[in-house]
Amino acid sequence: MRTAFVGAGVMALVVGCATAAGAQGWVTDARRIGLGGLGLDQGSLRRYNAAYRAVPGRAGQRGQPKVTIPIPLGLIQFFHDHPISNIKNDPAFNHDSAGFNPVELLNVVFGIGKDSLRVNLGLTAQLVPQDQFGIGGSSRPLDPGLSIKGVRIGVMGWVHDEVGFQLGDKLLGFLRDSMPADTNTRYNILGDAVLEAGFAPTVAYAGRLAGDSTTGLYVGGAVHYYVGLAYARVNGDGGFTTGDSIFGGPTPVKPDARALTQYSKFGNSFGHGVGGDVGIAVVTGPIELGVGVNDIGATITWPDTRVDSALYRDSSFSKPVANHIETQTKLPVSYLVNLAYTVGKTTLGADVLNSGRGTTVHVGGEQRVGVIVLRGGVARDQRKRMEFGWGGGLRFGGLGLDVGFWTHTNSLSNQRAITMATSLSIY
Repeated sequence: MRTAFVGAGVMALVVGCATAAGAQGWVTDARRIGLGGLGLDQGSLRRYNAAYRAVPGRAGQRGQPKVTIPIPLGLIQFFHDHPISNIKNDPAFNHDSAGFNPVELLNVVFGIGKDSLRVNLGLTAQLVPQDQFGIGGSSRPLDPGLSIKGVRIGVMGWVHDEVGFQLGDKLLGFLRDSMPADTNTRYNILGDAVLEAGFAPTVAYAGRLAGDSTTGLYVGGAVHYYVGLAYARVNGDGGFTTGDSIFGGPTPVKPDARALTQYSKFGNSFGHGVGGDVGIAVVTGPIELGVGVNDIGATITWPDTRVDSALYRDSSFSKPVANHIETQTKLPVSYLVNLAYTVGKTTLGADVLNSGRGTTVHVGGEQRVGVIVLRGGVARDQRKRMEFGWGGGLRFGGLGLDVGFWTHTNSLSNQRAITMATSLSIY
């Protein structure tokens, strides 16, 4: 069982890194944060719409930066307020200090009797998910290539990661509905995780089908031959069972877990599959509309997969189930629908994005006044919560300095936090 837990931990770590790598294109970009996550530039739109490799930049916008460099002003202030040399005595990190209270944000009421236990999470209980919840999606951290007259040949790096959890009915009732704990009852969580990565030689085309540079119809497509380098999947069920008495006896609760893992390690036979992208974009005066769909039919066949099972009750136990078998995975189909309107020095836009784990909607705009740019936006995230972004910037010749603010809501809190990003752009 230890192997399963270690494997799941490593997968969660790698998934976090992969997700961060896939998202860092905009979470460190103060311009996009100021727009509420809306991507207006062709560089960000090309990720999901193959036609945008042929669409020229909008005339109403000044050139897009060649390089964007994040400026970690927030970290500078943090380490100024919490120097590493004094971290042991810092009230924010010293558990003996009154300033250290990691559960201060939770207003929780416990009801404890001689043989009963009930938890009331207050308003936080509404945030306990009734259905499956998780994170994940697909990303393309690398996509180098060469283009000649609309035809592009390249090699794309790809990552697919998903982590999902679902509370069992008994645990859901205990946490969300404040039902009292029962004796001889199992409380559990179901979990699954997938991580796979590789590269894909690609042949693509993007060009203008009709019109001119101000009014035109653009199409694009790509065919990928996916080569899988490594793959792992974990399906598990973990929890505990109460005894004859909630608090009595030497073992009032008995933990247990079971998991099934299947994987193809790096260095085994490569996975392989074929898939493609399609995209269309229409530019008519100040209006621009695009629709792109990625990873269509992308099923990866892994010819050398191992399957193990693991069980923990009073002690851990694991055994191989099968080896050198063929399994298949499927990359999630992602899509982007975007709309932009540019008139004079004003640009407004909106998009609907699904990268494989729920739909996100962004609406935003920017206004240029001389060397000053003002931005604002709003988004509905995958959990259907509204978030807001705002910011601005200064442009002096080939240099630009931008700042953006972005709200986000933690899973176990109704309070919003604000993230600030600053970046230096070279044009």
